[in-house]
Amino acid sequence: MEISDNIFQAIQACWRGKASREQIELIQSWLNTSEENKELFEKLSRTHYQLTYAQTWEQIDSKKGREKLNSRLISKKKSIHWKHFISGVTAACLFLFAIIKFISYEPLPEKTTMDLAQVKTGSPKATLILNDGKKVLLHTNNNFELETKHTIIKDEESSGLKYEITDSFATRELDEDMEFNTLVVSRGGEYILTLSDGTKVWLNSETELKYPVRFMGNTREVHVKGEAYFEVKKDSLHPFIVHTPHTNTKVLGTSFNVSAYEDEELTAITLVQGKVEVYNQNEKCILEPGWQAVSNNISEEMKKQQVNITSYVSWKEGMFEFYDMPLGQLIVQLSRWYDVDFFFVNETTRQFKFTGAIKRSNTLKFMLEFIEKTSNVYFKVNGNVIQVFQK
Repeated sequence: MEISDNIFQAIQACWRGKASREQIELIQSWLNTSEENKELFEKLSRTHYQLTYAQTWEQIDSKKGREKLNSRLISKKKSIHWKHFISGVTAACLFLFAIIKFISYEPLPEKTTMDLAQVKTGSPKATLILNDGKKVLLHTNNNFELETKHTIIKDEESSGLKYEITDSFATRELDEDMEFNTLVVSRGGEYILTLSDGTKVWLNSETELKYPVRFMGNTREVHVKGEAYFEVKKDSLHPFIVHTPHTNTKVLGTSFNVSAYEDEELTAITLVQGKVEVYNQNEKCILEPGWQAVSNNISEEMKKQQVNITSYVSWKEGMFEFYDMPLGQLIVQLSRWYDVDFFFVNETTRQFKFTGAIKRSNTLKFMLEFIEKTSNVYFKVNGNVIQVFQK
């Protein structure tokens, strides 16, 4: 078994608390490849945090260290099974000290550590991309107004971004000059949008919605990546269709939640009121209130299940509500809302189930303390990464 240079460097960066989001994802992918990788990483990590030389990892010669590591693994492969190669902390310590001999012991600059009390809570903020590509920054202290194509676009603190038709007699027929806008909500943000037909949309963190300035033709169609809650204005003559990268949802007038993040394996549509038809390339299903359609973005398989809808739509009411939710999913939501990165030192903790309710307006520090008191994990800030440990 060998560890590639980029994996080795990513692990070092993680230990130093300086891992980028890409490096964290790389390590997670490597860990998911085999149980041996998980066992190796966990043993090395446990030992690393016991060493008094932790600060010196900044100066590791990664190439020599990796070569040393791989040579040790290969030399032992014939005589003993890998699972028994490192047995206990003592052997792991000796193994790490073999790598540390390549370290330069020059003093390191002081590492900047995140102050949880200073991490800002998510707030209403977004970027509006107009049809001509111009970008407008939207937030609670900024009033914006623009008129185009018989439509006034307003952004007000009380109601969010709103599209109002000024000429109700203007034709709905398609023309070549149909204009589209895109509303982008980054990590640490949320926003409310009212479309030109009166449909109201709540956008969660890290979400993008593309829509026409004014609906034309026989359908009302929008495209979403991320998570959004829709309250669709009823219009039996013009069905409303929500497109995601892997599913489509067709409605006449209803309320439902769409979760379609590009970095997740599943797309979920949860119905609150009305009736919708959800379909992808292979399957389709009809949903009634309290039911959810889950589509696998890789296999295109779709299943329908009855759920506690509060867990899926509480975010638009300013709440985090979790019902028997795996900690891995919970942490992803916190990461997007507070715009911080987490890393699971022990992969098994991802599957720990958590139930609770708490306001999204609470600080990250309060949130993590709440989770620590009600679960079997604890958190440690290491540079710009929050590490998750099992108690």
